Amino acid sequence: MAEFNGRSLLTVDAKGRLFLPQSYRDTLGSDFVISLSSDLKTLAFYCKEDWDRKSDTLRRIPETDRRAHRLLRLIFSSTFAPYNADAQGRVLIPQAVRQDYALTEGSEVVLVGVGSNLEIWNAERFRSDLVSMTEAEEDESLDYVYDKYFSASTDINERKAEQ
Repeated sequence: MAEFNGRSLLTVDAKGRLFLPQSYRDTLGSDFVISLSSDLKTLAFYCKEDWDRKSDTLRRIPETDRRAHRLLRLIFSSTFAPYNADAQGRVLIPQAVRQDYALTEGSEVVLVGVGSNLEIWNAERFRSDLVSMTEAEEDESLDYVYDKYFSASTDINERKAEQ
């Protein structure tokens, strides 16, 4: 499973391309996928294998579920695969989604590693998203993550140690 970390500030060129740093290209591999990020706020690069697993999970949702089908339409209509960088390391952001995520010619873009994928943010939107969370919301998010993902396993491990 791929691991993406860090941030890179880039600019979209006149043809709608981004230069993808070598370390990210190495992690993505020769064929990768561009699709929506997990929170649906922007686009992301996924390794093909990781996207295939995610896609398999999404395809289990029946098409007859109208509410879910709307979400599937949004995700799959914003998915482009297989994708790869050119010989100079540039990746063309599909024209069909450039406007939707403010990834237009000359705009600053931040590539943000979020573990399993690499998000592609308009730099202004990214900064705004970062500073929009209040300290109370940060605390609430930390509590939520801890309670949901860590406290139960901690309790189980403590009980096992007591036995």
